[in-house]
Amino acid sequence: MSLRVQKLKQAMFAEERFASIEQAKIVTDVYRAHDGLPRNILRALALKEALARIEIKITEGERIVGNRTTGVRAGVIFPESGLSWVDREIESLPTRPQDPFHIRQEDIKAFHEEIFPFWKGKTLEDILDERIGDEMRAIGKVAKINQTDHAQGHICPNTERWLKYGPAGLIAEAKAAREQHPEKAGFYDGLILSLEGACLFMRRYAALAREMAQTSPRKEELLEVARVCDALSERAPESFREAVQASWFLYVILQMESNASSFSPGRMDQYLYPYYEKDIASGTLTQEDALELIECLFLKFNQIVYLRSSASAKYFAGFPIGFNVAIGGQDEAGKSAENELTYLFLRAQEHLLLP
Repeated sequence: MSLRVQKLKQAMFAEERFASIEQAKIVTDVYRAHDGLPRNILRALALKEALARIEIKITEGERIVGNRTTGVRAGVIFPESGLSWVDREIESLPTRPQDPFHIRQEDIKAFHEEIFPFWKGKTLEDILDERIGDEMRAIGKVAKINQTDHAQGHICPNTERWLKYGPAGLIAEAKAAREQHPEKAGFYDGLILSLEGACLFMRRYAALAREMAQTSPRKEELLEVARVCDALSERAPESFREAVQASWFLYVILQMESNASSFSPGRMDQYLYPYYEKDIASGTLTQEDALELIECLFLKFNQIVYLRSSASAKYFAGFPIGFNVAIGGQDEAGKSAENELTYLFLRAQEHLLLP
């Protein structure tokens, strides 16, 4: 493990955890201003606005950037799924026995006065409760019918497609498809809004890195971060570093869209290998540099934590998120699929000892 990674890991766990209402306020603003729009457009607008307005930060020493909040391991209050438990428990978050979070008094006040009143009757939890009927409601008192303290992922996003086209390429594809299928315009409009937000998010990190480079002793590193983020907002990744950064941006944006567990990266050693192989062959990447980038990515996986209800926190103690990486295995012909990256992923896990 490099000294950089050691310092990043130490800093990550030294920082206190806070509950954040920042995105909840942004999403509430959008829903309040655009009431009556189709739900998919509302969600796309809310995501784009969050990607445009959420405060961003680059931690000292980071090579892979991006997070949902400026807090390294902050819990995000996400209004759309359900807020009744937050209303009951928000004041006790700092003192609860399992997975506590600090929360600022002004945020508690804003939640009770601005966020919760607007969403009452509008969340997924509220809509389900209205529709399930008395019998299911009674069963729900002794058994879990639906988990609404956060959303559910349990998918492997198509990271390979994201890497092949990048958000700008996917926007172009969506616009062309919208022309061919006007009856699906609503779907494509939402998709385009979301992807435009992704490009904006990347450019914001590029701008921040350039600004920091003006006064930082690691000027060249930050300028490289800026170059990578700018490039990814315009085209598909071309290098291993760009592919790793692009992958992380995808997972952060998915988390901001739905606050859902178990968005699994899947077979990363397979879809990242072409970038690795090309850079190793050209001499622009070494194994040790690739290992450090993987370890930086693994640290980022551990910076997304969920703010769960007290009951859920007892069951899912210790912030299991579900960023499951599969390596090795077999290819379509039944032959071994292991490669050099397979073993670099193992070394990264051996060094970090993180879930």
